[in-house]
Amino acid sequence: MSLRGEGEDQPAYGESDEENGVGIGIGTQGDFEFVDAQGVESTVGAGNEGEESVHVGATDCGDGNETVPEEGVAVNEGASEGRDAAGETEIVESDYEQEVEDIATNTMVDPTASWPGFHPPNIPRDELHSESDVEDDNDDLSSLDGDVLDEEHKGKRRKFVNKDYHEFNPNHDMDEPKFTLGMIFASGDVFKRAIRAHAVKHRREVKFAKNDPNRVRAVCKAPNCKWFVFASWLDDKKTFKVKSMSDEEHTCAMSFKNSFVNSKMMAEKYVNQFRANPDWNFEDENPHFKRLYVCLEALKCGWKAGCRPIVGLDGCFIKGHHRGQLLTAVGVDPNNQMYLIAYALVESECGETWRWFLELLGQDLGINHSHGISWVTDKQKGLIDAIAEIFPESEHRHCVKHLHNNFKVQHKGLMLKQLMWAAAKSTTSQGFEQQMNVIRGENQAAYQWLTEKDPTNWTRAHMKEFPKCDMLCNNMCEAFNSAIVQARDKPVITLMEMVINYLMSRMAKKREELKKWNHPIGPKMMRYLEKVKLASSCCNPRFCGGKSYQVSCFDSEQYVVDLETHTCACRKWQLIGIPCMHVFSCINLMNLDVYDFVHPFYKKEAYLAAYSPIIHGINGPNMWAKTKNRPVKCPQFKKQRGRPKKARKLQSNEVRSGGRTRLRRNYIVVKCSRCGQEGHNMNGCPRRPFTQSQNTTSEPQETSSEAVTAGNTNPPTPLTRDA
Repeated sequence: MSLRGEGEDQPAYGESDEENGVGIGIGTQGDFEFVDAQGVESTVGAGNEGEESVHVGATDCGDGNETVPEEGVAVNEGASEGRDAAGETEIVESDYEQEVEDIATNTMVDPTASWPGFHPPNIPRDELHSESDVEDDNDDLSSLDGDVLDEEHKGKRRKFVNKDYHEFNPNHDMDEPKFTLGMIFASGDVFKRAIRAHAVKHRREVKFAKNDPNRVRAVCKAPNCKWFVFASWLDDKKTFKVKSMSDEEHTCAMSFKNSFVNSKMMAEKYVNQFRANPDWNFEDENPHFKRLYVCLEALKCGWKAGCRPIVGLDGCFIKGHHRGQLLTAVGVDPNNQMYLIAYALVESECGETWRWFLELLGQDLGINHSHGISWVTDKQKGLIDAIAEIFPESEHRHCVKHLHNNFKVQHKGLMLKQLMWAAAKSTTSQGFEQQMNVIRGENQAAYQWLTEKDPTNWTRAHMKEFPKCDMLCNNMCEAFNSAIVQARDKPVITLMEMVINYLMSRMAKKREELKKWNHPIGPKMMRYLEKVKLASSCCNPRFCGGKSYQVSCFDSEQYVVDLETHTCACRKWQLIGIPCMHVFSCINLMNLDVYDFVHPFYKKEAYLAAYSPIIHGINGPNMWAKTKNRPVKCPQFKKQRGRPKKARKLQSNEVRSGGRTRLRRNYIVVKCSRCGQEGHNMNGCPRRPFTQSQNTTSEPQETSSEAVTAGNTNPPTPLTRDA
């Protein structure tokens, strides 16, 4: 045979094919079945199991000149459904890629051509689907496969209906098994596992009425439900096959008690979850919300590129229905304003949650060693130990405002407060010692309390110089907590969306503000530099040589300034990176540009690097991709006693905002107007008069002779506690 190209006519087959005694069967999908004179058949084509086709057998009549169709015909059920309205054959995609021989055969033969000597038999359709074609009690599965020939008609093909039976795949069908008549299983164990999965999926009580190695019959336990499935083992095929089952589904009600749900079944179903998390509790399949950590890429990159290496840590409480704590890490931008780095919503503020938060923060910021980072905290619960454990070599500063709140509990007075702040603001060790001596002369107990605190945590004289920041308070975190106060009483998802929207708008706003800068440094730092210029008028610089100067002040103080090494003996220049009044007097003496002596942390380039990253918008939930993760339940929290509080507890020296015109009663000693003693009022006085209760069953109370006078009808005077 030769290949027929596209557009060529069907080749005519001559007598050579007929002389060879070859019969040709035509398939609707291009299949060809050849039966030679000896009755040996061979098939060529791309026909697959389940495709609609017609196979016609042919045998030699004896003379070798003509082939006559045989009566044996096999037709798939629903063959007529494979044709469209025009009567043409519908092409069904094959389950495998056609080989070269298949393509050649399909190209070579035209199934619609009329062939001499070949006439397909006209068999009624009801005869093709007679019950005798499918029923065989001796070998049910073999007869359905169509591989057996009648003993009485050897060499002739039996009439049969080639039905396709579904093979149960445990990897795909076990989640929601569906049983059909004739379905085959690899083994009886697989069939019983499918029955158990069906019972659990549909919440029905099912039992095995017959359960042996060769036969399994599953029935519903409900008295009025007739659902059942019966399957048996076939030795010749080595498979388990469904022989009979009910026509209807379950007619009983669902049951929430199932004997199939046991430890073995749970272990098989959740083996992967147990391997990933051995402590996983399968009793609560949907987990509760516990913690959420957020560190946006734009903020992380902006902090690394343009901010100083100092981070403030703080936590604020959530005021909504589901209580918790919001932990924040806030930096300082080139204009001395807050710059949020990361935040996390946790169940409580403790050492465990702070340790978890700091570990994630250190990974995001790339803190490999802790020498080049400073932390500012309010001495929260467990935070000091967490920083010492995770960042042992870092600088840890304590907020002086919170330190004074603890200080004034035992040492009250405005004088001690001012002396303590003066000691904290001293930039030299000599100035710090002088202020501490003044405190000792004022109050020895206060001096002893302060000496027990590490001076590196709360004094500028002992601060490191690399952060270029001399902040004594954790105002950065307090500013952020105040900015999101409206979002802190919202649910978790709403809270997170409001925070992200605030940060997105703030980043865009800061980029627009940069266009309005008229100087190389920010407006806030420019105002600070103007104050330095004004204070430098009281300084008298003297040139020493090179770039060294000696600066004398009106208060008899004297400092050495070196413009080459950017140092001043007062250490203010080294601490913040902006020239102090001593340095500015030297710069003004030499007519130099003061902006050349400002640290790059404050320049416009650093500000642009910090706010140039963009926080991109987020599509709504309708655009989110669906996942197979289990839904998360609302967070668990312990309800506290009393009325829920939304307002922060104010310090004794704080005044609540909102037009309050009267101060709170602080430091007021209550004095009793009856006895003149302090600590109680007249109602709580131990000497207040009281009336003795009258007891009708007891004897009448005796009165003193002085109380009873002749002709006096008034009741006796009540007894007092003094009496």
